[in-house]
Amino acid sequence: MEPRSERWAQVAGPRLRARAELVDVVADGPRRAWAVGFEDGAEDREGTVIVERWDGEQWRKTALDRELYVSEFDVAGPGDIWIVGDGTVLRWDGRRWSYPRPPGVRGFWFTDVSIDDGRVVLVGRDPDGDTSLAVEWTGGRFEKRAVVHGVLAAVTARHGQVWAVGTAVRDGCSGIRPAIWHAAQDGTYTEMALPDVPGGHLEQVWAIAPDDVWAVGGIGGEQAPSFGCRSGAAGPQESLVMHWDGSSWQRVALPQGDGVLTSVTAFGPGDVWAVGLGAGDTTVALHFDGRTWTRERIYDQPLGGVAVTAVPGTSQLWVVGAADQEADHGKDVILRRR
Repeated sequence: MEPRSERWAQVAGPRLRARAELVDVVADGPRRAWAVGFEDGAEDREGTVIVERWDGEQWRKTALDRELYVSEFDVAGPGDIWIVGDGTVLRWDGRRWSYPRPPGVRGFWFTDVSIDDGRVVLVGRDPDGDTSLAVEWTGGRFEKRAVVHGVLAAVTARHGQVWAVGTAVRDGCSGIRPAIWHAAQDGTYTEMALPDVPGGHLEQVWAIAPDDVWAVGGIGGEQAPSFGCRSGAAGPQESLVMHWDGSSWQRVALPQGDGVLTSVTAFGPGDVWAVGLGAGDTTVALHFDGRTWTRERIYDQPLGGVAVTAVPGTSQLWVVGAADQEADHGKDVILRRR
């Protein structure tokens, strides 16, 4: 097992009522970052939504008067924040929170949201896990763009392009495979051809450019969408990274080590980071320098829902997650890499 990297340090956040979790983090500069999650939750109860903001010196908390199992969020600035979870959408316009309701999505759980120059893309799935949809907000209204067979776990909208990733099932339980859909400005979603990765599932995606996109996830393990199949059960798991070079998706060779990757970000083509679970119940970060991948151990426990963001204008990273996630005393965790 690799030693814990000294470049990573835990940063104190505001006191949250257990059970507390942070599920996502976004930064737009050294003195401005946001994290979302919940506090005062339990295994049988959704928690109160919280938004934390970094001001360059400390993290400060705002608790919303809303109970929700938060999935993800995105930020286009202090006056444009979108949060999704369960079947709910929350929006901050700089003055107040509202709860816009996309039409035709009753019964769907939203899994991710991404903002690109006024275009807001939301993806979600039905509770049975075999149908997903993409909804877009443009010009002050929602429009359903796609319904697909499979699980849409995550989405990124950048440079006028949309990439949604997840899992599809073909030919019964033996046919669980990673899946990626792409849409340009016209909003037409097309499933992409991928290398065959039996049992693979994608958890997050990041676009550096239209011809430079990274998707991460795993093969097997507890996080694999089961579709009612045994393949989603606990067992050996392997990290999965895929890359789009403008012409095709390819699976990327990684340094030895097991664990599902749950988040990815990048400073540029030669500086890509992914985080997730490592061997021996640890949390790890993988770094691509343009030629090779290296692995760092960043926390000595497995962090649930671990997410990473690059801090523009620096070489720093923020990571958030939750320790002791299965217990009612679960604790939020914030890490920074300098």
